[in-house]
Amino acid sequence: MQTLSAQITALFSGEGVTAAANLKELVIGGTPIVPGLIWLIKKLRGKKPTKIERLSDSHVRVTIDGESFEVPMALMRLYQDLAVRSAAQKMVAEPLKRDGIDTFEARENRKAVVTVHRAEIEYFAKPDLPEETLVEATRRAAFSIISLAFKEENKWRLYDGNTQISARIDDEAFQQRVDSNQIAFAKGDILICDVKITQKRTSEGLTTEYAVEKVVEHRPALRQLPLQFDNDDPPPEPRSDRQPPIAAPKMSGFSRML
Repeated sequence: MQTLSAQITALFSGEGVTAAANLKELVIGGTPIVPGLIWLIKKLRGKKPTKIERLSDSHVRVTIDGESFEVPMALMRLYQDLAVRSAAQKMVAEPLKRDGIDTFEARENRKAVVTVHRAEIEYFAKPDLPEETLVEATRRAAFSIISLAFKEENKWRLYDGNTQISARIDDEAFQQRVDSNQIAFAKGDILICDVKITQKRTSEGLTTEYAVEKVVEHRPALRQLPLQFDNDDPPPEPRSDRQPPIAAPKMSGFSRML
């Protein structure tokens, strides 16, 4: 109860005395006339309200399954606070999971104000935070293959020289060539890929997903050093500064006779 009380106190601008005065009404309540957090959780039965309308700065109208009722704005804020809902789950639902405990009651002057039965545990489960995409980008990179997955939706484990990732293969043409044994892999092979990186904020925290959108090139591992022959080079061009050979002088008829 102390954890829940601390969360509620933080929602009010007043000091501890003022917040403590509101604690009983906001948490315990018990009826539509004096609604409280436990009553509201039971009333909504773990469902999302169909409509929430602001009536004033202090009250809202909540509609669910065709039924409407009014609650204080502060109570609705309390219901939406994930830390408070987590504390309420620990305070109400967790004890009811233990053997021999079937009912949770909040009493005033020895009279039960609110009652929660074991069958209502699921209403108090902390809601999951809606997923929010924070970053979505595509980059080209080279990867060595650590392990393959040939079942649908299974992920390949790849290594970029610094980080190991698990990536879903979304390149259908490449996947079909793999499935039909048109491509063989060996240790040391490299894939050059366009990889989509998606980072999301979830109820479990920050998550990162990788998807290979296109395999640009598959480079088999080198088995030997490349061999280059010297005579593969083109012959050298003749030098332009070389002088043409000097022609021998013609012999005169007199010289030939001698």
